[in-house]
Amino acid sequence: MTNNINIEQEAEKICLWGAARAGVIVVAPVVGTMALMANEVYMIMRLGDLRGVKLEESAVVGLLYSLGATFIGQTLVTLIPFAPVQVPVGIAVTYAVGKVANAWIKAGQPEDLAQFKEIFEEARADGMARFKEIARLDCKDKPLGDESRGFKFETEQVFHNIKEHADQAADKVEDAFSNILEWFRPLKEKSSRWLSAQKWEDITKGGFTLPYADIDHYLKESLEDSEIKLKSIAYYADNGIALKLEHKEYGTLHLYLVPEEFTLNKSLSYVRMRVVDFAIKDNSVAEKIVQILGTKLIMAIVNHIFDDEVIENADFSCLMHDGIIEVYFTELINSSKLVRSSFMGKNLLDLVQFIALVPAPNGILIKSQFRF
Repeated sequence: MTNNINIEQEAEKICLWGAARAGVIVVAPVVGTMALMANEVYMIMRLGDLRGVKLEESAVVGLLYSLGATFIGQTLVTLIPFAPVQVPVGIAVTYAVGKVANAWIKAGQPEDLAQFKEIFEEARADGMARFKEIARLDCKDKPLGDESRGFKFETEQVFHNIKEHADQAADKVEDAFSNILEWFRPLKEKSSRWLSAQKWEDITKGGFTLPYADIDHYLKESLEDSEIKLKSIAYYADNGIALKLEHKEYGTLHLYLVPEEFTLNKSLSYVRMRVVDFAIKDNSVAEKIVQILGTKLIMAIVNHIFDDEVIENADFSCLMHDGIIEVYFTELINSSKLVRSSFMGKNLLDLVQFIALVPAPNGILIKSQFRF
């Protein structure tokens, strides 16, 4: 009995060692996911040695592959170059891998890993809850083995697993971020609400759609005290936006806009739209109406991206020339609370940028890119 207790205690030490080391690896310059997996291989081999089991490298790598979407999805999160995300996830996943490996070796290395799923989830949650404590362990600075060694991770097999478990992996990425935000205090007030409002899966796949109903509601409210009233907003042929307006003096008006350029990142925030058609005789009134609507429309889009009042009424105005509307709002974005909230010199726009507006029948697609 004492011997069994000692083995379990030593196994726990190895799992903590591997997890603590993972917290160092994920933020080390020029060190990638393969080094993280190598660390896990050494950890599993040490767990085998502890029980007198000589594990083949292929068996250990196979164990990692067999963990499927849970392992793949959360390991992908460690690729995001943002320490408050990388460290807790790297520690939690590695600790969970160690606990599963220990149980797997103890059970005689069965092929079916379904029985260990609960162990993985419980250990991952435990590792996430204790990541600060684990990250401070002295053993973190001591590698479990040669981390530069090239283990035989079959590239095709890795991509096959990612492809096979893509949907579940995306869910695990989203789950990992939800958990991580509990530790993401400096950015939580603004970021967590935004991250939960838009599925991380949609953003990583290239964008999300803002329904016309949401824009309609925002514009009607913001134009409440104006001489212009919005009647409706909808899709217009050839990637355009159709706005039906009511003016005190000119009655019902139809404005058609086509977005030509949209950029929202840490260095530039800019939009350009072309006025396709707007039939009104008084050019000065027409220009004023277009400027008001252009400003309000951009406010609606930007504020809905962040699910917050990032920019307000008097913050900017749009310029109009030769049927083109242009709006620069870089300063406003950079001075907003959302972007000024940072941790270790990073903010939300260090992770993602928005690159285009594409009108569609069901709403406006806001295209995005992750900065990995």
